[in-house]
Amino acid sequence: MAREVYVEKDDCTSCMQCANNLPEVFQMDDENLAEAHDSAGADEDAIQDEIDSCPGVCIHWKE
Repeated sequence: MAREVYVEKDDCTSCMQCANNLPEVFQMDDENLAEAHDSAGADEDAIQDEIDSCPGVCIHWKE
């Protein structure tokens, strides 16, 4: 089973980096905070790259 990713919205800086780089996985909500809408939208390596480069350190894998 594929891993699920989520965004800790309290830590999101609204930089839009994840939504711009991987719109298949991330989008901005009505409050201009990132959210994961499709964990299967990209391979895990691409998602991990976004996790590693997130300025707000707010993207995580669900345990």
